[in-house]
Amino acid sequence: MDSLPAAALGHFVMKVANLGVSYQFYADLGLRQIGIFQDVGIIELRGGTHVLLIPENEEAPFTLAPSRTGQRGAFFREHIDLMINGKTRDDLEAHRATLLKSGIDAGEIAPELFFGHHYFQLTDPDGHGITVYTSHVGELPV
Repeated sequence: MDSLPAAALGHFVMKVANLGVSYQFYADLGLRQIGIFQDVGIIELRGGTHVLLIPENEEAPFTLAPSRTGQRGAFFREHIDLMINGKTRDDLEAHRATLLKSGIDAGEIAPELFFGHHYFQLTDPDGHGITVYTSHVGELPV
């Protein structure tokens, strides 16, 4: 592929039990800290997508469209897939070691590839599942 897609994921909204704890957890995972504001913590993925962390017992600090299409109206147990900036198992092992050193309980790296990716899994402080993958090892068939 020579060109970037026409669209990118701009924001992902996740409700959390403790804003400060979740914000620090995702910062320790390697996401860029934007800030904690009134009733929302904002962190950023590589590529510019913002993850908006909102306390689960509060309404969103912004207006949701009446149709709620494409918006999170209820507190679901989201599953997030993160992709590191590394393509090899060694890259993923180094990333995992950094997480373990910072106190994050990262699971073992799976013995098999998943569509060309090495990966491991963990959960955030609210029990949201997270899978951490390597970047594309090779080109996938179109």
